[in-house]
Amino acid sequence: MSLKEILQIGNVRNFLIFRSSYFARFYYPVFTLLYLDYGLTLSQFAMLNVVWAATIVLAEVPSGAFADTLGRKKLVVLSSIVMFIEIAMIAFVPTGNLDLVFFVFLINRVLSGLAMALASGADEALAYDTLKDQGKEDLWPRILQIQLRLSSGIGIFVTLLGAAMYDVNFMANVFHLLGFAEPETTQDIMRIPVYATLLVALVAMYAAFSMREEKKTLPSDGGKLATTMASLKLTLETGKWVTSTPYVLFILLYYSLFEHTSRMFLTMNSQYYSAINIPIIYFGMIGAGVSGLKILLAGQSRRLAESVAPKPFILMMGLASIATYYWISLGWSIYGVIPALVLIFIIMTMNIFISYHLNRKTESHNRATVLSFKGLMFNLGYGSIGMLYAYYYKLLSQNYTEEQIAEHIDFIASLSSFVYYFAFLFIAISMAFYVKDKKQPIF
Repeated sequence: MSLKEILQIGNVRNFLIFRSSYFARFYYPVFTLLYLDYGLTLSQFAMLNVVWAATIVLAEVPSGAFADTLGRKKLVVLSSIVMFIEIAMIAFVPTGNLDLVFFVFLINRVLSGLAMALASGADEALAYDTLKDQGKEDLWPRILQIQLRLSSGIGIFVTLLGAAMYDVNFMANVFHLLGFAEPETTQDIMRIPVYATLLVALVAMYAAFSMREEKKTLPSDGGKLATTMASLKLTLETGKWVTSTPYVLFILLYYSLFEHTSRMFLTMNSQYYSAINIPIIYFGMIGAGVSGLKILLAGQSRRLAESVAPKPFILMMGLASIATYYWISLGWSIYGVIPALVLIFIIMTMNIFISYHLNRKTESHNRATVLSFKGLMFNLGYGSIGMLYAYYYKLLSQNYTEEQIAEHIDFIASLSSFVYYFAFLFIAISMAFYVKDKKQPIF
């Protein structure tokens, strides 16, 4: 089936647009630096991301169940609206009062987590079930490959421009050409990437409203209350099914470990790049390189996910991740970018593998709920590692002088915790898998 024919499938096309625009955020290349320039500390940054994860944990599975009962499009639309509001909050918050800034960012993280939870599973379920209704569900890995390449292509533009927007020298030239007063510090220009992201959020809203779904029929006895009870019942039933189906349970456990550990590090990648002496203007080039890497290797990732048996695949990815985190912890100047790129390829491949195998084992009637459990398990892990890292970094930084902290020596020292954390949990999950698999083969 040609790309043109695939894009003629409405929900698939809008799924691709929604995913690509939802995550096209111009401030991502400087995410950590943005928070610090608003006046927050690194520990506050880590804790705010714990709040983000906790919100998703609380909202993830119920939202998936409501998507399966009330309708998936409604939740995707609501997600896009909430996304617009949370970005607008940090775009216009005054920075004179640090307590107010922290409070606004706290609400931002809650709304961001809620938006993520509302969309999680619902958009994917809409697209997948549209394929299934047409007997084309085998195209799903290819759709994921297209989505990855599209997002990466857009990511090249977004990361290059986003990092440039945050570089004082570059923006001084732009302001001079436009006849405006030239900025002197990053605080003078830090909102520009946020404003740009606010415009892209409108594209996500358009895609969400353009999706199509057959109208859900509410139960005749009880209306919305009956629907709510049906959603909660579906959540409980799906939870029991997940925990009693070792294939799905271990797929989700491995997914959570790989995803939340890498996400914690990649969330702080701008701080990492700064620590290994890379100028801000190059953050965008690195981001563009990452997107280019994804485009080039998306096909290889898909072939690995489809062709390699689950056991050797997970073992290979696990050992590669441990080695990569160790490489990152060395904090090599400039060359430390290489293991960060390797980590991105590992996670890209792992995500295709997980989606491919999870959707194959899930029925249509509870697909969004199961995919929400996927998000739930990720965010439980992300919240946990966020709290652990914030506490560990706070203790560790007390052993360094202000000059050493300014040179990011304490931050580089904290990165070894990722090696121990990932290795410990990977071994623990694998031992549990080995015991269960000996009794009855899982994969």
